[in-house]
Formats: sequence, C-alpha cells, structure tokens
Amino acid sequence: MLDKVFAAGVERIVEIACQPSDWAQGEAFCAAYPGKVVCAFGAHPEYTRTLPADLMGRLETYMAKPCAAALGEVGIDYWWDIGTKEEQLALLGSQLPLCSKFDKPAVFHARNGKTSGENAYADLLEALKGWDYRPARRFRGVLHCFSGSWEDARAGLDLGLCLGVNGTFTYKKNDGLRETVRRAGLDNIVLETDCPYLPPQGARGQRNDPSFIPEIAAMVAGHLGSSNREMADKTTANAIELFGDLVK
Repeated sequence: MLDKVFAAGVERIVEIACQPSDWAQGEAFCAAYPGKVVCAFGAHPEYTRTLPADLMGRLETYMAKPCAAALGEVGIDYWWDIGTKEEQLALLGSQLPLCSKFDKPAVFHARNGKTSGENAYADLLEALKGWDYRPARRFRGVLHCFSGSWEDARAGLDLGLCLGVNGTFTYKKNDGLRETVRRAGLDNIVLETDCPYLPPQGARGQRNDPSFIPEIAAMVAGHLGSSNREMADKTTANAIELFGDLVK
C-alpha cells in the first residue's frame, strides 16, 4: 500500500495514533519509514471512559519523541455515547498544555450529534478560546475531516486553525462543504484522507489510503479554480505551516 502511496506522488504521511495502544505502533511505523512518516499522538474522545490512570505521563513521553509532529486526534464527539460533554472537555483540556510544552500543533476531531442541539464544533471552538498555544508558524491546529458549517469554519480560522479536506469533499450531496471550502480559500486548507475511511467518490466502497490524495486535490482544485500544481504546492506549504519542519 505504501509503495502505491509514494508512487502516486505523496511524499509525507502524518499517521494518527490516538489511543495508548496505538502509540508504540505509531513510533515503529515512523522508524520504518524515516523522513517519510511522522506521527500525532493523543487520546481521542472515543476513549474518554476507558483511558488508563497514567495516560498523561505516557503521552508526554511520546510527545517528546523526535517523530512526534502533533497532538491528536483530540476533541469532541457527540455522535457516539462515549462520554458527557464535561468528561470529553476535561480529557481535551488535560492534553492541550502539551502543545505549548513541546511546540506541537493539535489535530482536532469534532463530530456533531444526531440532534441540532449537539454541536461539537461550537463546544470545541468555545473551549479553544482559552487555549494559550502560540507557535511561530501560522497554524495552531487543524479541524480534521472538516464537516461543519461556514460559521464553524470561520470561527476555527479566527482561532488560527486550518481545515482538513478529504474525500468527503467529492461526495455528490456535499455542495455545502464545497462552498465552505471555497469561502475558506486555498490559503486555509490541508489535504488528508482519514484512511481507511471516507474514500473519494470514485472509490466509494473501497479501503481508503493516501494514494487518493491526488484525486482529492484535483477535485478541490477544479472547484477553487486552481491548477493541480498550485493546489499541491499551496497545500504542502500549509502543511508545513501546520506541522513544521518534520514534514518538509
């Protein structure tokens, strides 16, 4: 799979290791592909009620490793019954200081609930108003797999976040997301996959992987009136503004 990814023109991968049992695997993955793969380490809200008591000490150890590019995924999820708002915000708040300690951005997860009142984006972005991480780079974090409204996007941009755009951009019924990305503009997005989930329209039903990034890029470029080359160059530059020299 990775041979196919690199042959497609993808040069760097940010692997997400978002629960303690993933962290050693993430580090080993980076070691197997030096200069190609880096890692985000964190505790996803899905594990709010099952995390070990020594979570933070172990997470600090991994955030200090040379392969650590970010904290993540961290955030809020109301789709599944995984923890109350208060429990999830407490988990998020316990991890955010690691960004300042290690000068690493955060990969944020937000998924709204099944009713209009369960707005994960609103609660996440409200919580981040007190976040004190201020890197020299342009972006403090990314709203991963962005699926919110333009109002959510605008609030995230105002907080120094960029938007993660993936295969969902290509889905036939996602006109609202395409318009939000157009309004955000090429300066404020990075490309991603969320693999093995959410492949682009042309590969629905298949296992997703980063070799689909060029297909996603072409779709976004066409919608934004950009060339494929400009799309590749700009989103790569944005990724460096997010993750720093580890992805150069």
